[in-house]
Amino acid sequence: MSSSEVRKPTYTTVLPEPPTSEYQDCLSCRIIGSGVLATTGGYALLAARKSAPGSVIGKRIVGIAGVGLLIGSAIRWTR
Repeated sequence: MSSSEVRKPTYTTVLPEPPTSEYQDCLSCRIIGSGVLATTGGYALLAARKSAPGSVIGKRIVGIAGVGLLIGSAIRWTR
């Protein structure tokens, strides 16, 4: 056999196809998840009120976290 007659093997990789459907939570999972986030956000806002003990900076941080949790609850409910 000459060098021009030698065939080199070719390799191909077959990749699995990605899933086409998105995962969706059941209704009870959405209710519980959103409720926990909203309750925690409300508690954080309650802890950040003006008459609560603690430093001003600490209360602002907790207040921002509370608002973030409430926004997360709304996002969790709608998706």
